[in-house]
Amino acid sequence: ALEAMRQARIAELKQQQSQRAQNISLGHGSLRTISQDEFLPECTGSSRYVCVHFFHDDFERCKIMDFHLKIIARDHIEAKFLRIDAAKSPFFVHKLRVKTLPALFVFDNGKEIGQLTGFEGLAKDSKKPDEWQTGRLKEWISSTGAIQYERPSEEMEEELKRMGIVMRGAVYSDRERSGMDDEY
Repeated sequence: ALEAMRQARIAELKQQQSQRAQNISLGHGSLRTISQDEFLPECTGSSRYVCVHFFHDDFERCKIMDFHLKIIARDHIEAKFLRIDAAKSPFFVHKLRVKTLPALFVFDNGKEIGQLTGFEGLAKDSKKPDEWQTGRLKEWISSTGAIQYERPSEEMEEELKRMGIVMRGAVYSDRERSGMDDEY
């Protein structure tokens, strides 16, 4: 019985590794910039979930979105993460009715299942709309089904705090190593 469980687990791990390798070969695991001509093949091709960030190089908020998406793309290879220059893709800007940047779209087999306009709902403090944690964006993307993410429980956050590890923006860090004594 124990050997059967062991063999089943080995088969499961091999399947996970195979799926991971396939996803990486399809361009998952990073935030890639695509052109207008690549949009349809990338969104309707072999990847089930595709997240596309419409950006403009001159918009600071688009750079903030890119920062968070790079982290998420690296951690969640179950979805493909792309970015497309809104100024160079007028057809899709018009077709998807993009009015505000940054704009993040989530597609499931080519069908739009989610749209995030700006930083809508990501900031906890409405007076500081540009300050939010990567976990908030992960929660939103997860709500579409594109990635698997569960917010750490309060108990987990308290335990991390007790160990001297606190959330700083988008990353957990050790208070002592970062040279900061207090939280912000």
